[in-house]
Amino acid sequence: MTLSTEWERFYFHHFLHWTAKQLLSSPDASNFWLRHAFPLAHDCTAIRYSMVAVGASHRLFMARSAAHLKPWELERLAIHQYNKAIAVIMPSMSADSVYNRHCILICCLLFVSVEGLMGRYDDLVRHLRSGNQLLSSSLKDFTSDEYAVNEKLVEMFSRLSTEASNFCGKNVVSGVSQWYQVNASPNTISARPFRDLDEASYELQRLGVRRTDNAWYSRVECENDDTDDIESEKRRVIIHENFDIWNSRFEAMSCVNLSAQGNSQLCNLRLGQQFWKLTSAVLTGDGPISDPTLFHDFMAAATSAAEPLIAMNQPTFSLDGDLISGLNFIAALAISPEVVNVKTQALDLLRRLDRREGVWDSRDVVKLYELMAASDEET
Repeated sequence: MTLSTEWERFYFHHFLHWTAKQLLSSPDASNFWLRHAFPLAHDCTAIRYSMVAVGASHRLFMARSAAHLKPWELERLAIHQYNKAIAVIMPSMSADSVYNRHCILICCLLFVSVEGLMGRYDDLVRHLRSGNQLLSSSLKDFTSDEYAVNEKLVEMFSRLSTEASNFCGKNVVSGVSQWYQVNASPNTISARPFRDLDEASYELQRLGVRRTDNAWYSRVECENDDTDDIESEKRRVIIHENFDIWNSRFEAMSCVNLSAQGNSQLCNLRLGQQFWKLTSAVLTGDGPISDPTLFHDFMAAATSAAEPLIAMNQPTFSLDGDLISGLNFIAALAISPEVVNVKTQALDLLRRLDRREGVWDSRDVVKLYELMAASDEET
């Protein structure tokens, strides 16, 4: 594998040995970046350049809590590699093949990572939309290994797109939604336990896309149409019935003898599970929430997920997880006097974290609520 300078090699290895394991909470054996993207990087120059760009951007992001002497050098290197990757990948856009599509989509996710690490969220969403457009057409004639890459790509685009839709107030999930429709899984309504945590994660993201799609359909299409509103409610009920099936399959899984990384993946899935349960309870409720026990299970899962990250005592970045968005959701909901302690706990966790998940940054969320509190005190 050819990298022309020592700095390129350094940040490429930083990506492989550090960044890749933060981007996804999964064991090395099933980590997309190590198992699938890295082998492709041997042949695809654009992926190599993109990985160097992410490695340098991640190093720069990690330095935000320290007095880094020359941050502009890292930024310049990251942008240079980023531009090189774009220049190399452009000719592949006109040559349609599964290999080229995989390379383009992997680069797209790496570009998303660069933009996320640099806090340029508009550009992040732009890359997400581009990737989703490519996913909207079915990837055909693939081997089992290629299909495994497809599923991982779709899962990552699903999570990022649903989170970006909630964050930006724009529907970004259309491409992955169409992919799921074309490539429906025969096991979607199966009652058997999930084969592994990867399958459980993939199916949970599928449900997340359906829920986001339905929410946007309700908001846009059903605004003045009672009939469509009824249909949207029917779909919502079906989605949550499917989540109940997912929940049963997840609880029936055998999760023994997991590695530390496997336990981290399980912890994130538990968090996602509790977030679904919480949002379902909120949607079926009426008025402000005054019962603190409603938040208990999610806060317990969030604390469990946050503690190892806080213990690292350094900024962390991931394309994975419901931690920051979930705690923000709690802080926004817990407005009644009876649950003010829950809001305090959520903001305290966010304050102790130094973490960004896609477009959600713990420090930005805390600043927002501090500004809101200061504004309330002035009025």
